[in-house]
Amino acid sequence: MSRRGETDGGSTERRVGDLQILRLVWPFVWSREDPGLRIRLVAAFVLLGAMAGVNALVPILFAYAVDELTVTGVEALTVPVAVILLYGFLHWGSKVASEVRWLLYGPIQQRVQRRIGLAAFRHVNSLSLRFHIDRSTGQLSRILDNGLRGVREVLFDVVFLILPFVIEIVLITSIVIVRFEGWYAVVMSLTVTTYAVALFVGANLLRQRQRQAISEATRTHGKAIDTLLNYETVRYFGNEEHSARRYDESLANVERLVVRAFNWRALTGAVQVSIVAAGLAVMVLMAGFEVAAGTITVGGFVLVNAYLLQIVRPLERMGNIYRRIKTELANVEQLLLLFEEKPEITDSPHAQPLPQGAGRVTFEDVSFDYDTRHPILHHVSFSVAAGHSVAVVGPTGAGKSTIARLVFRSYDPSVGAIRIDGHDLRDVTQDSVHAAIGVIPQEPVLFNESIAFNIGFGRPGALQADIERAARVAEIHDFIDGLPNGYDTLVGERGLKLSGGEKQRIAIARVVLKDPPILLFDEATSSLDLRTEANIQANLRKLARERTTIVIAHRLSTVVDSDEILFLLNGRIVERGDHATLLASDGHYAALWRRQHKKEAVSTPTPPLKQQA
Repeated sequence: MSRRGETDGGSTERRVGDLQILRLVWPFVWSREDPGLRIRLVAAFVLLGAMAGVNALVPILFAYAVDELTVTGVEALTVPVAVILLYGFLHWGSKVASEVRWLLYGPIQQRVQRRIGLAAFRHVNSLSLRFHIDRSTGQLSRILDNGLRGVREVLFDVVFLILPFVIEIVLITSIVIVRFEGWYAVVMSLTVTTYAVALFVGANLLRQRQRQAISEATRTHGKAIDTLLNYETVRYFGNEEHSARRYDESLANVERLVVRAFNWRALTGAVQVSIVAAGLAVMVLMAGFEVAAGTITVGGFVLVNAYLLQIVRPLERMGNIYRRIKTELANVEQLLLLFEEKPEITDSPHAQPLPQGAGRVTFEDVSFDYDTRHPILHHVSFSVAAGHSVAVVGPTGAGKSTIARLVFRSYDPSVGAIRIDGHDLRDVTQDSVHAAIGVIPQEPVLFNESIAFNIGFGRPGALQADIERAARVAEIHDFIDGLPNGYDTLVGERGLKLSGGEKQRIAIARVVLKDPPILLFDEATSSLDLRTEANIQANLRKLARERTTIVIAHRLSTVVDSDEILFLLNGRIVERGDHATLLASDGHYAALWRRQHKKEAVSTPTPPLKQQA
């Protein structure tokens, strides 16, 4: 459930520590369900350890070769040549192993990214309606995309760059302690420790600035996607330049935050480079004085320098890597915060599938509020017998669509109970409730796929013959068949290539294919013209035969055939009965009927005189 009072985007109010992030990601990496992945990971660790050992050994061989080369005589060349050949072989082996690691890493990276991506996709789809109303599609898209990229980058950097370097540091420090005076190890350890502290502190401060930039960039991306989805509205009002300015203002804010982060990165980087340079200078001077004093050989001096370079260069590289990890962890953090969102509506531990039944729907003293400060429904009670129809009408804001959402269990009532065939919806699984109800909304939204896919979505795996049969029931088969690509025709983003009536008929065909015992029409024809509405209503009546039907409507002409009509006012049922009874009572329903009938009569054009004659 989304937390009230959060800023747009939500995640800016909460934090996830680095160790917590790694702990949450680790089950996807080390999965008991995927032993093959674990074997590859172990093999990668072994390979990386071997590479670190070879890298630590190579400078020793090189230093030994230098000392041997100072001996004169042809016979004396035998040992250094052998050592040099071994040095070259180990160097070559290290590079080959570095390339071979990609054979191990590629499957690990893709499998982990796939597992986390699928888990995030399922989780977001399981969240309640309130969450999706509060979040923009563009923001969610950006969070998922950046988060998965962050997982990929962090996994590679931690396992294949930082881990080998840490192993190498430990080995090199141990060798320096054994081969040289303890002061070298002290200076080396002090340099590495000081560098690590500066890196850690600087990176954490940098991450705070990057987190703000990432959050702002996510909101900016959401605005851009929202504008693109509402392209027609932008064009209708000629607000292209206004939308561009609004987007540019957000981009300017992102630019300011990112530049501030870059400035801080440059400052911390300069401090870290200065620490490394100071440590390098001290150790080289110490080695130079010892060579002059004759306490170490030239090869020893070369070994000290080689190990310094072998540590300094990776240290500089690790600084960049660590800062990059901090950036990507901010992206992963936003993804993991999605996992912290809990569905508002969940199945109880003892929930059972809804048994097959006739489809009787009952509201028992139901009250509901989205916000306790503003109640929506007050003690609503009614029953729809199996195979019968009930219409809920009333002015805008009366609570009609809320009843539809409660039937589908997008929310649970604050008070009372909703039952299907006597079973409280809170005691049965959501999937079984959703399977029993077919919904035709006011504005059907279609996938940017083929017509066949959109109809077939009502029952995945349906045969083409079943899809065409459903289209015939919805009386749209002939239209589809006349298209150049037939059922393979793409409908465009949200079905924008189709008219309102065509989208409604596809929505009807989709529900026909689903074949549920309960139908829910939520203002299914209110946005259509009268002629199209009459045709769609005929289709809906055919579909509703022998099914339990709940109709949410504003236009009363669409509900005159309902077995019972409920007039909702301020969340309360103030009138109920069939069409004739409500007209005879001359109450709210009759008054609304007269107003709408008068409007429809005025809006109907008078035919030309020749036609009247």
